[in-house]
Amino acid sequence: MTTAADKKNPTEEQLKYGGKDPALLKRFMKEFFPYGHFRKIGIFTKEMRGDYYQHAMRICEFFGLKSIYEYGAIEVRCHMTYVKGKRPPGEGFITVIPSIYE
Repeated sequence: MTTAADKKNPTEEQLKYGGKDPALLKRFMKEFFPYGHFRKIGIFTKEMRGDYYQHAMRICEFFGLKSIYEYGAIEVRCHMTYVKGKRPPGEGFITVIPSIYE
């Protein structure tokens, strides 16, 4: 179980995944990883609430990332299938999900 002291003093392994700026990590995690949804599907636990370094470690291990900031770095091109009549206006056959850094 993570204690308040653990949240304030991340380990070297946690720093490797989440970086040295806790405020930046918190903003990044809040923007891209909804705690409630990830808790429902079992990626985050109740005990991890507010521990962004633990969140970053779990996401990196789950997706095979070296750092949480690799998430969303690569542009993705894919075909999205929609129910007839539900394709968003202007959406072509190939959907492009741009890098979060562009």
